[in-house]
Amino acid sequence: MRRRNLLAVLGVTAAGGAATAYGVSQRDSDENSGADDDQNGSDGNGDDESGSEESSDESADDEQADDLEERLEGSEGMLVFTYDDSPIEDYTLTYQVHKEYDVPGCVAACPGWMQDDGGGEYLSPDQLREMYDDGWGVMSHTYYHRALGEIELTETAQEGDDRIYVEANRHADIEEDPLVIFDDENRATATVAGGGSDSTGEYVELAEPLEETIDASGHVRYPEEFMQDILDDTDAQLEEWGLTVVGFVYTYTRYHGLIEDLVRDHYDAVANHRFGGGHNEIDGLDPTTMQRMYIETDRATEEEIEEFMQTAAEDDVLSVVGGHSHFETITEERLQYTIETALEHDLAIVTMEEALDELELR
Repeated sequence: MRRRNLLAVLGVTAAGGAATAYGVSQRDSDENSGADDDQNGSDGNGDDESGSEESSDESADDEQADDLEERLEGSEGMLVFTYDDSPIEDYTLTYQVHKEYDVPGCVAACPGWMQDDGGGEYLSPDQLREMYDDGWGVMSHTYYHRALGEIELTETAQEGDDRIYVEANRHADIEEDPLVIFDDENRATATVAGGGSDSTGEYVELAEPLEETIDASGHVRYPEEFMQDILDDTDAQLEEWGLTVVGFVYTYTRYHGLIEDLVRDHYDAVANHRFGGGHNEIDGLDPTTMQRMYIETDRATEEEIEEFMQTAAEDDVLSVVGGHSHFETITEERLQYTIETALEHDLAIVTMEEALDELELR
């Protein structure tokens, strides 16, 4: 018998407290509050509309707290699902599978891609808001999926060069972006003009020749102020859509250098600070240094997922998994298997926000 059918026969609640139906009550949105004004005026007892709205908000908060307590009761641990890049498949595939089991996930969103999308490749703000209202979490994945960490040079960049060779040319993605290229002795600024690869390796094309020589031991990154703006602009756009941003996911897993401090100052949690097994020990946990396990079919076998969930239930850890809904290696069957295995091990599937609140880490 397939695992999903077995759960259906036994009933979701058979897996214990962690498998209790997940039903976070909908949050009141800024968009809806205006529409409700005409309907929620004075009730004849002298109560004004603002009082009614505050009472409704408090009631919703209480219901969410009660629901989380119910889901955690009897559970063997907490598990957070994170999905990167905000593709449309987060809505058409991943969200739909999670709804089968009434469990939430978290979207690591790129609002610039969402906003500029003209071909239906990414979530619309309304779709993400629907998921959020249904209990999903929202995390930052930068505005346009920029790689914020340092990347190593692979060749010495000579004064007068208009090309730098790098371990990966992620900084070449967006023309006119500013760069800092530096080693222990020297520092140069530059502007992106493109990128590519040749027989020497991957490179970033520069708009103007370098004015300094940077040793092959050097690195390239964005300027600090530019990275600050990226983090601020990402959050501001998501918040303008009525979403609360809790946590950060590094793009391309590029977390090295100055950006680690900047992200730590901005966010309460990071889902992929380092490569690792995805089990984050609760004792002394710094949630801005967490790791996650990828559940894509080319990165984990069913046996490895089973072992992961068993450890998550046996050890005192906060467990995090991740994936990319638009990859062919995230299938409906893989999502179902991962969720079912978690529930069979009595894990409470929660958002990052819920996990941090339960552990009193924010």
